[in-house]
Order: sequence, then structure tokens, then C-alpha cells
Amino acid sequence: MHAAALDAPLPSYRPWIGAGLVLLAYSLAGNWLVLPGYRRFLEGGGSAGHGASDLALIWGATRTILWMLSFHLGALFLAYGALAAQGPAVRRFRRLFVAGGALWLALWAIPHLPGPYTALFAGVGTVILLLTVAAFLGAASHARRDAGVLAPRGEPWLIAAMFFFALATWDVCGLGSVGRILRPADELRAASQDLVVTQATKLLVELALAWTLLAVAILRRSRAA
Repeated sequence: MHAAALDAPLPSYRPWIGAGLVLLAYSLAGNWLVLPGYRRFLEGGGSAGHGASDLALIWGATRTILWMLSFHLGALFLAYGALAAQGPAVRRFRRLFVAGGALWLALWAIPHLPGPYTALFAGVGTVILLLTVAAFLGAASHARRDAGVLAPRGEPWLIAAMFFFALATWDVCGLGSVGRILRPADELRAASQDLVVTQATKLLVELALAWTLLAVAILRRSRAA
């Protein structure tokens, strides 16, 4: 029965990949197509301005909401497409992933969450630190057990990607502590503005390096398969 499930036709994944790519393209294009109008809306005190019809307001709000969700939905569609390409063997995981992803997007869409967040940053940061150590130790143990086999499959590139993801995680925590983003009314917040910009720039570079190394690891693994 398990073999029959594995031999079943693969679900179509290309439409999900295509839709994800379109949404990611819109998330980028929205910086020029949507963001200027949204800024004018905010500068006008949250009103569409004189002479604007209700239809124009609805159309602008729809484009803005879609833009704000476009990257997250695009990533969800791409992930689902990648899982669909793996066939029936991951059907249960695929369903759980969609449910979990949709739940998180619903929570993410909440504009304001109760604070303060200092304890949350400290608590989750500590958990992430422990998970980071566990991930590197697990990778080292796996590499020792299968030495000589993992290198062609991209595992060294994966460990390098993990390194830069770890640095990016630390820099996010730094924005909350040293960067004072959790205390916008603090007098030190204005003094740390240059630090926030510098830290955010480093974070962006680290994420770019991490995703690049992860992509290389996945490509090497697919070629070695």
C-alpha cells in the first residue's frame, strides 16, 4: 500500500510555483506601484483626499493589502509547490504545513500586539540560542558519521548558511536591545539611530549570504541525487 502511494501521480506543482513567483514580483513592484499612494494616504491623515471616489479608495486599499501580504503568500505558495513536487509521500506534512502557515499569516496580519516585548525578545532569543547550538552540534555529529559522503551533497554549504542565519538572528535581537527599537520614546532611541541603520544593513547582508549559501547547498544536493 505504501509503494502504491509512492507510485501515484505527482500533484501539479507548477501553478503554485508560478503564482508564488507572481506574488513575489508584485511585492517588489509594489515599492513603486503601491507604496507612494499608501504614503500619501498616511500623510492625509488616513483619508483618500477630496474628490476621491469610494471605488478609488476600495481599489487602493485592495492593492495595498495585497502588497503587504504578497511576499508572505508568495513564499507560502512556493513552499507548497516545492512540497507538492515531492509527491504523496509528504501529503500529511504538506497539509500540516499549509495549516500552520495560514495560522501564522493570520497572526502576522494583526497590526498591534500587546507589549512590552522585552521579555519576549529575551526569552525567545535564549531559546533560539539553544536551538542554534543544537543545530550545529547535530550537523557535526551527522558529518562525523557520514564523512566523505555529505560534501558532494551540499552539507558544508548548508552549515555555512546556518552560520549566517545565526548571525542575522543575533542582529535582530540587537535591534531590540542596543538599537532600542522596543523603547521608541526613550531618549537613547534617537541617539542610536545610526546604530539601527548600520545593524539593519548588516542584517540584510547576512540574510543575503545565508540564502545564497542555502541555495547552493540545495542545488548541489539535487545534482548529487
